[in-house]
Amino acid sequence: MIPSNYIIQKLSSTYLLGLLSDNMMIERTAFVIALASAVHGFTPITTAPPHSSSTRLQVAMSCPAPEEGEREIIDYGPNGPVLVTKISGVYYAVDAKCPHLGLPMKKGKISNEDGVPTLSCNFHNSCFELASGRCTKWVTGALGVENGFISGIMGNVGNEKQDIITYDIRVEGDDTLTITSKD
Repeated sequence: MIPSNYIIQKLSSTYLLGLLSDNMMIERTAFVIALASAVHGFTPITTAPPHSSSTRLQVAMSCPAPEEGEREIIDYGPNGPVLVTKISGVYYAVDAKCPHLGLPMKKGKISNEDGVPTLSCNFHNSCFELASGRCTKWVTGALGVENGFISGIMGNVGNEKQDIITYDIRVEGDDTLTITSKD
């Protein structure tokens, strides 16, 4: 038996979220999405016309609406975990995986610096704006400590500076949120 998290990881891969043109692949994908929906609450959304030769699939995720300053984690987003939070009355959803080394930012510090909500990576101090995903600080040390020597070493490994992905959020009537990819 295939573990459900393996299926979800495959569902999240670009193979299934990319443009699909083969009807057999669409049927197999529909089965995997239905299974993922039953196990983890994903909902497929088609964004191409119904009779188009290609269909693009997105994953809609849902979670309870977090209280002010709190967070919810959706473990199986399109690119890995998704962090959902509420800062100053506004909901934000971003990838919770740092693009530097792919380490988790699920427990990263959320702050409101000069009115701009940001998420910091616990490992190498990179910072990202929650509204845009824009990287404002890249690998400045380690474990919350600013250190030029460590920054110089760690800055030479992993990926180059990049932003994180943000998601659209819709508030549902029953205090749940629906999170989808931005168009």
